[in-house]
Amino acid sequence: MIDLKLGNYLEIVGKMHDNSIDAIITDPPYTMTSYWLKEAKRVCKGNIVAFCSPENQWPNPDEHLFWVKPLSTKNFQNKCGRFVEIICVYRRGNTFNQLHWSQMTGVYHDLLQDEELNHPWEKPIGLLERLVKIYTNVGDTVLDIFMGSGTTGLACVKNERNFIGIEVNESAFETAKQRLGVK
Repeated sequence: MIDLKLGNYLEIVGKMHDNSIDAIITDPPYTMTSYWLKEAKRVCKGNIVAFCSPENQWPNPDEHLFWVKPLSTKNFQNKCGRFVEIICVYRRGNTFNQLHWSQMTGVYHDLLQDEELNHPWEKPIGLLERLVKIYTNVGDTVLDIFMGSGTTGLACVKNERNFIGIEVNESAFETAKQRLGVK
């Protein structure tokens, strides 16, 4: 099941029932306040996995993972570049699937390779697939509150999870629809 929603996450998540989602994997804008997390915890009965910048971390996660990004020139606007992103994990429920130890180091070096860049802040599909496999189960419904171009959705579909994606930007939403084969 794939369900994509165009609109503001607060309005859409605000209509969802408490504990109606199995897990959330998302990449909020780094200027976002942590209010989204309160609503995420209300609707999600399982793990919440969220990317954040080192200088603006989400409060009190149970785990910190690290994505070491490739060197890039796009990160230099009135400050030095950022080559590590933090992934905050809020452990809820019992889902934690063991993979080979090399896939569970907590420090990941995934790259966007041989893929067309679909969004300025797109994450590598391999990284999202690993997070989906570790923190969700087959058949779970995963919500991405800030879907962008739908990479989390692709990782869910490839790994037999249901997916609900919310995106406010119409162009990114259309890209996600195309990538996920939704009409």
